[in-house]
Amino acid sequence: MKWFLYAISLIWVFVGCCTILYTHETRNVAKSIIKGINYKILSILPFIFGILFLFSASATCHPWFIRIIGFLGMAKGLFIFINPKGFYDKFSDWYFSSLSDQTHRLFGIFAIILGTAILSWIL
Repeated sequence: MKWFLYAISLIWVFVGCCTILYTHETRNVAKSIIKGINYKILSILPFIFGILFLFSASATCHPWFIRIIGFLGMAKGLFIFINPKGFYDKFSDWYFSSLSDQTHRLFGIFAIILGTAILSWIL
């Protein structure tokens, strides 16, 4: 499962760089992708990625951290699927409309750090 960790790490670094350098364009692309998909179908992706993280945890130096990311991904998928009181719609509107450019860039920095850390922990 090293291939999954390599792929997701490089994707996180790439998306983080794009978010920092091209904040407005990255936000618009993400908004068009997220808003165009039914949230019940969208909830499958984080759940599957969470399972893949759990299976690939043994291929790293710090499997406990990868397992935490896996469990969080599975919880996110379930939360999006259940969508209590329309919270997903409120959260996505807040994320795409109300956050400042500096906050999006901060999330890009976190993505680069997380992608680089996972990339360096692969055995």
